[in-house]
Amino acid sequence: MNNICLSSILNSKESNIIIQVSSEDLKAFAQEILIGAKSIAMIEAEAAASSDQLLTIDEAAKLLSVSKMTLYRWDQNGILKKVEIGGKRRYRKSDIERLAGCKM
Repeated sequence: MNNICLSSILNSKESNIIIQVSSEDLKAFAQEILIGAKSIAMIEAEAAASSDQLLTIDEAAKLLSVSKMTLYRWDQNGILKKVEIGGKRRYRKSDIERLAGCKM
């Protein structure tokens, strides 16, 4: 049996290629894909967690240089949505940054 690099087959201009693989090889390939996907998901989750930090009303108002009442009106108008946690109002830092137009 010839062992050919999978990337060379995928980059080939040949359109009619039949590939025969063993079940062990297919299982190993699937595991590699899953490990790679899991790594990517973990990296994306860490990035999302750091950018979706929740801010208090005071913190959000201070960062945007607006009053608490303005934050309330923006929530009512759909400009900046609040997150309710335990009956307390919070704002996503990523939403604040988007609204401010720059990273803080």
